[in-house]
Amino acid sequence: MLEQIPSFIVLASLLTAFVVLLKRAPNRSAVTVVNCLLISALCFVGGLIVSSMYILLVGNEGANQLLKAILVAAGTLGALTVYIKIDNKEKLIKAQRED
Repeated sequence: MLEQIPSFIVLASLLTAFVVLLKRAPNRSAVTVVNCLLISALCFVGGLIVSSMYILLVGNEGANQLLKAILVAAGTLGALTVYIKIDNKEKLIKAQRED
């Protein structure tokens, strides 16, 4: 069971990003759900890139799996935060143009 903890952390980061995006969505139509799923997948790819950058820079392919999973989760949540900030800024600009 202990060797599955990194897998659960990685899966939880993907599901957390999806749930956060779904909660922020204006409606629950099929298009919105698919859009949230795609954005969460892109955020997850950002997390994978963070983890692979660590492996590339440190050169430690045999690093602890738990560390890699935590880096994936941190990168995913970081990418999600960046997306939310950009989305909020775009909504603010759009609201200012309408006024």
